[in-house]
Amino acid sequence: MYNPTHAEPTVDSPDCEKTAEAPIPIFERRATVVSALVIGVTVFAVAGAVFLLGVGASSTELKSPVIDDNPPTHRVFFENQRGQILWVYDVWVADTDPERYQGLSGTETLAEDTGLLFVYDQEAADRTIVMREMHYPIDVVFIDGSGTVTAVHSAASEPGVRDDELTHYSGRARWILEIPHGTAERHAIVPGTSIQITGPTHAFDPQSASHQEGSSR
Repeated sequence: MYNPTHAEPTVDSPDCEKTAEAPIPIFERRATVVSALVIGVTVFAVAGAVFLLGVGASSTELKSPVIDDNPPTHRVFFENQRGQILWVYDVWVADTDPERYQGLSGTETLAEDTGLLFVYDQEAADRTIVMREMHYPIDVVFIDGSGTVTAVHSAASEPGVRDDELTHYSGRARWILEIPHGTAERHAIVPGTSIQITGPTHAFDPQSASHQEGSSR
């Protein structure tokens, strides 16, 4: 039992020197432990951030910037030569190079009566579509500058095929429309069919276009 009235002076005691020096290694050990913890937490945080960035990059590569949770913005009407409407598709628009390159790549499905409309500044004699990273077949409709269908292709998915070995689907076009597989045949969409496009950013009416062309001559 400790009694302060009979305690021996400890100033000159050798044991006192050991006692006085003992806290130093204890503090050093604590500092070492704290430093190790800080380093460990930092490394873990950095590794986690890198992992999350990697996951984000992968999902961004696979997600289409055109087909998303937002509803379609435009409509494409198909008409036969008698002016009768054959079918109407609600469509998203791809009108920039990155969007046209991405297209439907990485998507899982294309809802019924919807499509993706590729918009170009002018008509070209030989535009081409490939099924890069596509998980399902589609119909591809090529449309020239007068709004007339020039070619219709049934395009099969080609999983695992290298880009330079993908099948090329070509045709004269200013617009290319990708729609659910089998619907072109079902709705009698063939070369010679006409289209109209309505929407906030891109619209086309063959009759209005012909009137403008006639008035400019």
